Amino acid sequence: MKKYIVTLTKDERKMLDELTSKGRHKSQKILVALALLACEEGEFQKKRSTNKEYPAY
Repeated sequence: MKKYIVTLTKDERKMLDELTSKGRHKSQKILVALALLACEEGEFQKKRSTNKEYPAY
């Protein structure tokens, strides 16, 4: 069951991508940005990996 559906605009996605790849930021801020990018379901989401693609070892 999904509690929240995250959709980002193109500008929001760009800002989060830049935050995670450039400069120096607090680790908590980077982790939140990565989590938002990972769970985002908007039209600008690139192909997301699934658990089925990575079998348990």
